[in-house]
Order: sequence, then C-alpha cells, then structure tokens
Amino acid sequence: MKLKSILVVYGSLLLSAVLYAAHPVAAYNGLPKTHPFLPFSLEVYQNVQGELPTETNSLFAGSGVCAQCHAKQVDANGKSISIVNDWRSTMMANAARDPFWRAKVSHEGLVNPDHKAELENVCTRCHAPTGNENAHYNGQELYSVAEMVQDPLALDGVQCTVCHQIPENSLGNFSGTFLIGTRKTIWGPYPNPVANPMINNTGYTPVYSKHIEDSRICASCHTLLTNSVDNEGSPTGNQFVEQSIYQEWENSDYPAQNQNCQDCHMPATNDPVVISSRPNNLAPRSPFNKHHFQGANVFMGKILKDHAAELGLNATEVQFDSTLARNMRSLQQKALDLELSIVKRSSDTLFVDVRLHNKSGHKLPGGYPSRRMFVELTVSDNNNQILFQSGAFDSTGRILQEDSTFEPHHNLIDSAGQVQIFELVMGDVNHRVTTVLERANYALKDNRIPPDGFKTTHFAYDTVPIVGKAAADTDFNKEAGNEGSGADVVHYHIPLSGNTDDLTVEAKVWYQTVSPKWLEHMFSYSSEEIDRFKSYYNTADKTPVLMGQKEAKSAYTGIRNPEKTSLQVFPNPTRGKINIQSPTVLLSVNVFNAAGWMVKTVPVSESARTVRFNLPEAPGVYFIKVKTAEGERIQKVIKY
Repeated sequence: MKLKSILVVYGSLLLSAVLYAAHPVAAYNGLPKTHPFLPFSLEVYQNVQGELPTETNSLFAGSGVCAQCHAKQVDANGKSISIVNDWRSTMMANAARDPFWRAKVSHEGLVNPDHKAELENVCTRCHAPTGNENAHYNGQELYSVAEMVQDPLALDGVQCTVCHQIPENSLGNFSGTFLIGTRKTIWGPYPNPVANPMINNTGYTPVYSKHIEDSRICASCHTLLTNSVDNEGSPTGNQFVEQSIYQEWENSDYPAQNQNCQDCHMPATNDPVVISSRPNNLAPRSPFNKHHFQGANVFMGKILKDHAAELGLNATEVQFDSTLARNMRSLQQKALDLELSIVKRSSDTLFVDVRLHNKSGHKLPGGYPSRRMFVELTVSDNNNQILFQSGAFDSTGRILQEDSTFEPHHNLIDSAGQVQIFELVMGDVNHRVTTVLERANYALKDNRIPPDGFKTTHFAYDTVPIVGKAAADTDFNKEAGNEGSGADVVHYHIPLSGNTDDLTVEAKVWYQTVSPKWLEHMFSYSSEEIDRFKSYYNTADKTPVLMGQKEAKSAYTGIRNPEKTSLQVFPNPTRGKINIQSPTVLLSVNVFNAAGWMVKTVPVSESARTVRFNLPEAPGVYFIKVKTAEGERIQKVIKY
C-alpha cells in the first residue's frame, strides 16, 4: 500500500468520524426502521487503486483493516460517500508521502545537520504518526524518515486509528504531542455502537465520546510551535508559532456559534447513512460527517495526482479529481467575499476600493507559512490597453513588482510597483527573512486576514498577533473603528493623466500554496528528496488559483459635446422617469452614478430613436451616456 501527504490545511485530524458500527434500530428515533443497503456499484469499486495496508503494530492498524467495513457508505440517493475512498486522495491520507514535506524535512536537516535526527522525529509525529507513536511506545528515542519509508503502516499518513484513538485527556496537547490510548479504544460520535463486529474483526472496541467532534482534536497537529535556533544552530530559547489555526479560530465568532473545524473540513449530510457493512442489519445514523478533509491545497493535490504511480499513492484519478474539486470550491466559494467599488473619478485620478472579507474560521490564508494570497488590480481603456496594473505575475507564479525582501502591507496603493500580499513572513534572529523553519524567531509580517470577531483584546491574541503595517491600518479587521470585521479594504488611487475614456476596472484575488521566492533557499541545496520535488515543481502548472474576481465600469463624467442639443434627455430634474429622444438611431444608453460607476444599462431596441426608463431608487446626481450613430453625449441629471 502507499499513500501521500502534505502539511495539511486546517481542520480535522478526525479521520474516520464514522468508524463505528451503528446502534440497534430501535435506539435511534426519527430514522427509518430499516435502511436496505443500497447496491454498491462497480463505479465505486473502481475507486480502488492498489491495496491499503492491513499491517498492525502495537497501537495501530492499517486503513485497509478499517476498509473492510467502512468503504461502502452511500447517501439517501445511493451516491458513494465512502469513508475510506473519500479520505485516500486527501493531503491527510498522504501526509507521509508528500514530496514537498519530504523535501522540506531534508532541507531543514541539511541546514542544521546536528539537528537532523531530532527534526525528523518531530516532523514525523504528525506526518507519519502510526510509525512515530508506535516507536516511542516501544521505547525508541527517535524516529527517522528512513524508518518511515520502510514501514507501510507509517506511510498510511494521518489515518483512522490515529485520530480515533486520541483520548479526551489529550485535548489541548499541541505540536504533535497528542496522546494515543493503549487499550485499543476507538472513540466515535454515535451513542450505543454495536461493538462486537469491530472487536471480533480488528481487536478494537468502539466507544461513544463527544470529544471526537472537538476542534482541539485537529489542533493536536495544526497548532505548531517550533523551537528556534540562530544561524549557527544554537537555541535562542524562543518558540516560533509556525501554525496556529486553532487559536485563530478561538479568537473569532465561530466558537460561540458552535462551528468547529469539522463543520467545514468534514461537511455533514443529514441523510441517514449506514456506517458499517457489518452486521448487515444496522440502522442508519445521522448526521454523517463526510471524510473529505477539504482545504486549499490545490497545487499539491495536482502534483500528487500527476506523480501518483512514482510516489506509490493508492488513489485513482477520479478520487484525486474529486478532492481537487472540493478544494477548489473551498477556495472559490467558501473562503472569501470580494467587493470592488469605484469611489470617484477626477480628471487625473481614479479612486477604487477593494474589500476582502474572510469567510473561513481562521486567518486567510491559513496554515503553513509558504501560503499567500494577493490582489491583482487592472485598469484598461476602450481599446483594452492596460493603463494600470498592480499584482501581475509571470508563468512561474512570481509577482513581477513585489519587493525583493518582502512586500509590506498597504492601506493605499498609488503605484504599479506596489501590490497587496496577505502572508506570514518569518524572520531569523537578525530580523532577516528566512524560509528555514527552525531559524524562524520572529514574525516580520502577518497581515493574513483574520476571521470574523477577531480581537486584539482576546486572550489568544499574543499567539496570533497582527504584525507589521496592518496593525495600524484603520481598515484592517476594523469597520467604523470597531474590531472584528474579518476584512481588509485596499484603497487604490490610480493616475489617469487626463484620460477621459470609459475604463474597465478588474480586481482578482489569487492564492498560492508556495511561491518561487519561498523555494529559492531550499532549491539551493540538493538531496534526493529536494531534487525530486524540484523536478515535480519545475514541470507543474504554477499559475496561482483564482479565488474571486470583480469588474466595474467607469465613465468620465465631464460634459462632452454640449453643442449637440438636438438629442433631448428630460425631464431634468426628475422624480425618476427619464425620456430620451434622438434625431438618429440610438445605439446604447448607460447610467452612471456621481462616482462614475455604471449602475444601469438601458435596453435599446434596434432602430429605436426614443427610450423611456427609470433611474435607480436612490436620489442624487446621475450621468446618462447616450451613444448614437453620430457620436456620444453625457447628460447630467438630478433625481430628487
């Protein structure tokens, strides 16, 4: 068997939250007394590529053991929502085989060779827990990547018998220091499990416990503090907060709303679901958390899919595509709201605001420090000639105008040489940018957008502070001076040099798992792991993922062609109704507000010379631009 991985994004280490056999039929009110097991289609069986491991050690069993009973889940429509098949193409399942992670562990060991053994031991805690935890349980001091590579069970990644064996008294243990029970107890979310089938077939006993749905299960690895060293490898005595997703969530509105990691990363269905194929008369359970473990890592998901055979991964293209589609939906539909506003326009300047609202339960982007998000803003004229562009990038994903060290946070952008990048930038003991995790001693910048309700007065703020110029930005996580907006407004003052054309303004927000700039130091070293990932990276599509885009039109509202009086626009002032009469055929009629933002397009029939319409509801000054065969005219009107 083989599996993959990556540093994983957000959410639940809760791998098989449905690993249990269900309770007797009578024990669950509100669901059908019988739920015939729907035929398991050939299409579902085609999900299996290679064998999942069935090995066991002192603490754990391979996912292939769990798959005996937990691979045939279907929803009310008979669609597969298989625990094992949904999981096997995720970053969680492939945590020990992820080529980026392996390259980074190798990089850290080459930078500080005296720490190599301890670094590998720490990193495999979360990426190969079945090997690491078992080794320590049996008295071994350190666990290495070389040992992991030879252990099929360790290569099973973050899997069923890891997450479901974390006991309640482990909650609050971070940085991979979670506990594993030693009595082969499998904790699950459903009361009164039918235990004997699991006991008889695996030796594990299913037991109900609410704690398996707690966000702190996920925080076991997704809160990660790194012991810092200086550039000679000596400890600084400081701990750098490499990841703090749980504390970011804690400092938000979501805990009070009872929204946990699992709600987003393991979305639930209320369909009645039979969670085990043994025995064959189990009653369905509801709700059922699907084991999608969706996040934002589209880039690495594609690399895993493209190199699955070489990496020994046990998921098909269909499964990888399903996980990639879920991750893309997370980025494009669930992570961000984008607003574009044209504030006003003068003869020499266009004033534009871009507002980004974080809809996730933690900072955006979240997780591993290589991730970043940036805004591309483009202004073009009638001929599609670009007049201004901030945030453009090349085919390698490198932002063309960003600072060589790191780009500061911007509240106002008035030059194409400035770009808004949301990121965590690590600094060493000398306050110089570093991408070596062990050398990270300070955050030089952290302007990742906080979640709704995030406050500087919260007890967790010292763990998850805003760092750099964003801390003084009156629009960053603030609205009308009040904290907790979960948003940032970027103001653009765009020089026009007297241009009076109609303009198109387009804002795009892009997401990168890792940038070429971030990889430069690692790629200056060579090892089997680094060279392998570098070859994958060089052939990969490095186009950032588009999270959202908005477009707006701007017209210069100065009055042009005043001598053309034969075209009539009336009444003016008006209560809202407008009549236009033209001596020639009307081609188009558009309405702009006082800021120059187009607010209405009026339908014009072919060969029409008159048109009637209503202005928008709000009173104020409007500009009506009329195009005819003879040219165009802009008429200022007042609605009262």
